[in-house]
Amino acid sequence: MTMAMAMMAALFVACGDDGTDDETPPPAVPTIALDGGDIDQPQEITNPMSVKIGVTAPGAIAGFTVTIDSPALTAEMLATVGLATELNLVNPGSMAEALGALGFPSGEAVSGKTALTFDISKLVPMIAQIYNETSDHKFILKVTDAKGKSTTKTLTCHLTGKVALAYNNDADLWANTATVTAANVPDGGSVQYRVKGAADWTDAVLVEGSKYRLAPVYETSKNAAGLDVHTIKAGTGVFAATTYEVRIAKDGQAVDSKEFATAVGDKIPNGDMSGWSKKQMTTDGKTFWPITYPNAEGNSVWDSGNNMFLEQYNDDGTPTIFTPLCRQDETEPGTARLQARMVLDFVFAPGNMFTGDFNYSGFSGTVNFGKPYAWTARPRALKVRYKAQIGKIDKVGSYDPDGASYQDKQDCARIFVAVVNWKAQHGVTSGMTEPAGMWDPAVKTSLDEGAILGYGDLVITQTATGWVEATLPFNWYAKDAANPASAPFSLVISCATSMRGDYLTGCSTNTMQVDDFEWVY
Repeated sequence: MTMAMAMMAALFVACGDDGTDDETPPPAVPTIALDGGDIDQPQEITNPMSVKIGVTAPGAIAGFTVTIDSPALTAEMLATVGLATELNLVNPGSMAEALGALGFPSGEAVSGKTALTFDISKLVPMIAQIYNETSDHKFILKVTDAKGKSTTKTLTCHLTGKVALAYNNDADLWANTATVTAANVPDGGSVQYRVKGAADWTDAVLVEGSKYRLAPVYETSKNAAGLDVHTIKAGTGVFAATTYEVRIAKDGQAVDSKEFATAVGDKIPNGDMSGWSKKQMTTDGKTFWPITYPNAEGNSVWDSGNNMFLEQYNDDGTPTIFTPLCRQDETEPGTARLQARMVLDFVFAPGNMFTGDFNYSGFSGTVNFGKPYAWTARPRALKVRYKAQIGKIDKVGSYDPDGASYQDKQDCARIFVAVVNWKAQHGVTSGMTEPAGMWDPAVKTSLDEGAILGYGDLVITQTATGWVEATLPFNWYAKDAANPASAPFSLVISCATSMRGDYLTGCSTNTMQVDDFEWVY
């Protein structure tokens, strides 16, 4: 027994001498730790920030890989800087230079080392510069030593996206819409808009992702003719010539806000009635009469029922007859004066002016309503200034089917506007022959020439000796109709001193002055 114990002792001594002593502890496994933090807890991305990862490998580093799982640092994005989502710091290959540019150790600076620092303090804050959605960005680090022992840790960097609001510069001023992009709207928050300085905010509607739509809300009612008409609710939609405020709000408070202004919209040619000229009227192509024309020289948007029986001139230009239905007011230049007349002292004609063209033939005149118009924006209304002298009906047309019922009743003047989509002008003929073609945009949604998309109407029932500013809100029949700018004829504005003037019924002393036609947005 004593001999056996001695032999065992000798054996242990021998094992210790040749370095194979089984009691010698093996090298510790590699460690991966976040300097100044807990690598197992998400780290909020800030700028600047320190993200230094300490690596120890008593058995010497044989492998060190980093796998990037990030919606911002994608393979495509990293490729632009010479990197990939899989980084091998021991064998970097073609990525060595790019790794060095970011301060990452690689190659000999990693292989065989027992300790090093992997510093991604430059890389991580870049995420917030290229990405703005609340998200997690993971760096999966695996260190393997020469003995094949490995440790894997995942560093999660959390990005809280900043609330951000941007106008997409896409206003459709005919559809009255626009969109904004609102990033990271907080829970319980909303995107709202209003005309700058208005009291109330309107909620925008989420379309998809982070895009919100600012759009009109239409209210539907019946007009006097029983037709459905649509009007845009106040405070909704996007209109021309307007500055809007948009905000991301929570609990009634703005988290972020922006402003944007829309294009100026459209002008009505000669809407200020400053342009006047003469047009040459003829019935046979041989004899021409210079007739007062409510347009600047070379333009032809407006016309009136003026004709050679109302205006005639000597060779030197002095008038022998000057009783136009429409002329520039002498006491207030730059305004149009419409005046009822007795043509040839026995035919009643109302003062009138309209967008279109007038033809005279065979003792009857035809008003051809409608002009092309390059709409860029849908208006809310037409605004105009007027004065009026309104009396009782003292003339009844012989072809007026209801004429007797109007005799001695209070007359009414009228201004209306219509947006149309017509393939041709619509003609209304009256005079010494039976009138034909009468129409009213408030009682019909279409004519043979095409659709009436919407209208505004003003009936003037009493005298106004001073200027009155009137607004004619649009009632839309076809609220979703496309912009009619490409239609051959798309704009009608009509002014008449007597509502039933087409039938030659009205007050022979009525007058009306009009000026400053413009769109309300």
